[in-house]
Formats: sequence, structure tokens, C-alpha cells
Amino acid sequence: AMREAEDGPAFAAEVEAATGLRLWVIDGAEEARLSGQGVLLGWPEASGIMCDIGGSSMELAVLSDGEVGAAVSGKLGPLKLEGIKGKGKRRDEIERGVAALAEELGQDRTDVLYLVGGSWRAIARIDMERRGYPLHVLHEYTMTPRDLRATIEHIAATEDMSELGKATGTSSARMALVPLASEVLSRVVRTFRPRRIA
Repeated sequence: AMREAEDGPAFAAEVEAATGLRLWVIDGAEEARLSGQGVLLGWPEASGIMCDIGGSSMELAVLSDGEVGAAVSGKLGPLKLEGIKGKGKRRDEIERGVAALAEELGQDRTDVLYLVGGSWRAIARIDMERRGYPLHVLHEYTMTPRDLRATIEHIAATEDMSELGKATGTSSARMALVPLASEVLSRVVRTFRPRRIA
């Protein structure tokens, strides 16, 4: 948010003046690299593509041999997409945005897609609830593309997102972002064709 905000530099200066802490406002590629490193901390053997969604942006990074390779960022967060009026326009923006990121990443296929971010976690919790999964631990939870498609269809067919939120322990603010995040994730999966989503 700070890297895009008009008053971002002024806010950083205000924080430094008040606390003595100097803020380093990173760019999207650095955010992707750091998110990829976070995945490797939890999964040192991770090999595939990391996908991190936030409110305003989405980051992708290639993970292989304990290293973060190419890392890219685009404006595909649900808060950013909310501002696009019309489902068709939004769908086109998502499709173009994901295709551009795949091209910039230099990769359009992966065996494993590693998801990072609150909206992705909410979707995984909904998948657990829909499938009657007996555990509630998200780390190393995996879905197949078929499972995920069924969950995204379940989300799209749900009239009252608050009920899903209650069932999964997800805040109403987060649940409000889940339908848009689901649209993005659906396109990411169609683009990269993973065998497994972690």
C-alpha cells in the first residue's frame, strides 16, 4: 500500500521522525522474492511456483533447489479489482494480468503451486469444510485442481458468505474478498496447470 500511496514517502518520514525507525518500501519483485523465501523456510524442498495475493497485488516466484528464481508482481489483488466495474471487464483484466505475469516469469507450467496470503488461506479453509477434512492445519494442506474447482464453484453458488465465514472461522472482511480472489485463483490454475496446490 505504501509504495502506491501518494503520501507513502511522507508517511515513512513521519514514522521515522516519531520512532527513529527507517522504513524500506520494497517493490513488487522484492515482495515476491521475500514471499518465496518464506515458503522455503516452511518447505525447504519446495519446487514450483509461489503465488502470494494481498489486497492490491499478487506476486509470483519460481522456487527450485532451495532458491528463489524469477520473481514478478502485478496489480491483481481483490481490493484493486473491486474498482473495475462490470464482470466482463474484470474477467478480462484478470486474464490479461495473469498472462502477462506468466510471460514475465518465463514459465507457464508447474507441478506444484504454493499459495500464500489471507484470501488463499480462506479458500483452503472453505475447501476443508466442503470436503469434511478432519484436521484444521493449513500448512502442507494440498488440493487437486479438481477439488479447487469444486470449491470455487461452491463459493460462487453461496448466497450468504457470512455463513461460510462462520463455518471456517474467517472474518467478514476477509470473506468479502474471497469471491474476487477465487476468480484470480481460477485463472492462475488454468494458466499454470499445476498437479497439486499447496
